[in-house]
Amino acid sequence: MDPEPSRIISFPPPFHLRIAYFVSLWSFKAFFSLGLSVSRLFQRRRADFLRPKVKEYPIRSGLKNRIFHPKSSENEKLPLYIDIHGGGWAVADPETDDEFCSFIAQTFNIIVVSVNYHKSPTYKYPHAVEDIAAIVDAIINDQTLYINEKKIAIGGFSAGGNLAFAASQLGILRGRIGSVVGIYPALDFSETLEVKLERRPKNAPSDILKTSANFLDWAYVPQGIDRRDPLLSPCYAKYEDLPQNVYLIGAEFDMLCYEAERMAEALAAESGGERRDMPSVLKGDGWQQGSVRWECARGRDHAFTHISKRGRKERERVKFCQEMYCRIGTWLRKGVWTDDCIP
Repeated sequence: MDPEPSRIISFPPPFHLRIAYFVSLWSFKAFFSLGLSVSRLFQRRRADFLRPKVKEYPIRSGLKNRIFHPKSSENEKLPLYIDIHGGGWAVADPETDDEFCSFIAQTFNIIVVSVNYHKSPTYKYPHAVEDIAAIVDAIINDQTLYINEKKIAIGGFSAGGNLAFAASQLGILRGRIGSVVGIYPALDFSETLEVKLERRPKNAPSDILKTSANFLDWAYVPQGIDRRDPLLSPCYAKYEDLPQNVYLIGAEFDMLCYEAERMAEALAAESGGERRDMPSVLKGDGWQQGSVRWECARGRDHAFTHISKRGRKERERVKFCQEMYCRIGTWLRKGVWTDDCIP
């Protein structure tokens, strides 16, 4: 993280590309929404999932958020984890993260709230960042949730990871959130698609973001904006503007992996302390230094947590994801909230 990075201004693409991006984006949104609707229509909800409460807050009426409350702790103040779903800032909704949210809430006795935000291109940056900050503030102030305000974390997948790091820098939340988790997050809008693809391992399969990255970028980033603005590209944020505790997870075959690891390295250098391997992952796949933790999901693609497979491969994917989610929950319960023990 360069303390004084040079500005990189976002200029409009040529007219023919704008037409192509427009058509591609709205086709993508339509097909994604249709696929999601069909999947939910025919796929039975797993019996072990918690049934969340759906709630809107007046500060952003119309945006429905999903609250997962552990069954056994109705009269106890609990930690809070804010989840932000991915989808390229353009698609999806909080329900897409039900598997993660239900697992974290039940396994670690944490209130988990999956929040919504307005989507691009109708709402461009920084609208989604401000949505998240406003809703999280309302959640923290919600007296019906019985939250332990000293134990609050925020995190997200992909674009949601970007928004988690961005929103936590805003004045309304700064100092109130102690931890942030980014799972294959998008952290740097200043680099081109070609540069990011070039850094991937030579044996990696085709990146699933390759065909959509440019039109999703065009839909979210306004013309004339500095692409190194820390609220847009959180890897340029100052160490002191972020939550103290950071857990970054990259997928090895994902073009976003390098920028997540680079941010982890920069934050760890400022955090100080001795680097040590994470005992629960293979040597070289994860480390912790000071208050910063980095993990690389070897052999995984972007969105591996959400793209289902079949048969044995699906069982292996679920097992891998649950083990990763356990590392996140254990880090929070035993590493960050140090007076806690897991029930």
